[in-house]
Amino acid sequence: MDNPSTAHRVLLDDRRGDPDGCRMTRAPAPGGTPTLRAHGAADLLALVPYLLGFHPTDSLVVAGLRDARIVFLYRADLRAGPDPGRLAAALSAQVLTGVVLVGFGPDEDVGPALRRLATILTGAGQHVLDRLRATRDRYWSYVCADPGCCPPEGRTYRSTARFGAGPAELPDRAEIARRIAPVTGPERAAMSRATRGAEAHARATVDDAADPSDGVTRVIAESSAAVRTAIRRYQEDPAARLTDEEVAWLGVALSVTRVRDEAWSLADTGDPDRHRALWTDVVRRVDPAYLPAPASLLGFLCWRQGETGFGLLVLGQALAVDPGYGMALLLSQALATGMPPEAWSPAPADPDLP
Repeated sequence: MDNPSTAHRVLLDDRRGDPDGCRMTRAPAPGGTPTLRAHGAADLLALVPYLLGFHPTDSLVVAGLRDARIVFLYRADLRAGPDPGRLAAALSAQVLTGVVLVGFGPDEDVGPALRRLATILTGAGQHVLDRLRATRDRYWSYVCADPGCCPPEGRTYRSTARFGAGPAELPDRAEIARRIAPVTGPERAAMSRATRGAEAHARATVDDAADPSDGVTRVIAESSAAVRTAIRRYQEDPAARLTDEEVAWLGVALSVTRVRDEAWSLADTGDPDRHRALWTDVVRRVDPAYLPAPASLLGFLCWRQGETGFGLLVLGQALAVDPGYGMALLLSQALATGMPPEAWSPAPADPDLP
């Protein structure tokens, strides 16, 4: 699926009090991009899950609009809230005509959180167009006081509206987290043993070489070959699954930046769903110390397929292990600021690697 933030234009209108709910922005933007006409808050809310990749719950969502298009989407846990400084900076990096704030959760939590966030963003120079509270099928506006437009019992909307793109039903965030949850119990113990073996093999390859630099070169060559073999296997066989030893070696291998970048450049080749299957398997099974690289690769693939929410979730796992991991930081910024995947040009694969 194309990235919804760039492949679809969301057109809203300034007028309030219309039968479809409070309307918020202006006129259609020119151009040949396929258009989604969102006639107000209801359509905007129906689109949010597809932009995130899941149905948000207990969440704060910030939608940034430019020329009547959604060009920025940000989600944070409701009770923790966003980092105000980072969010304001990310919004300032865009050219926005306004922002819409949405809270998914109970009124006693959403109302105060949106008021605080609106105050901060207004102070940072952003035009807050509306503050909404939503469930999966009903929403309320904290800005509109017209009961004919926004009655006390709220207004309904279709949270599963297809807009011509994406599946009819999307998971919630907890379901996505389960899809990439790390293995536990005997599987985790087996992976720990395999990882110690992979580390010992890498050390021995270097130590046994007459020249340590030759040993490092051998490790890099073996690592690159393992990455290419794993990718090829998953591209050719939908039922493919790596052994514990293979996953462990990939974890160690990808800790070498040159090898990780080789895998990164190859992620744009072949069937992206098969790449995702490979790196999802590795993310779930790899030793936590080696998680940042494969999690960043999976986050990259999610972004390329327009699944911003899934991408941010898995990149958050990488940063939880290593808060300074460069690839995860770079991609997190790209997702959070609405950078279109089409603007990305990864370095070509290194022809000197086998």
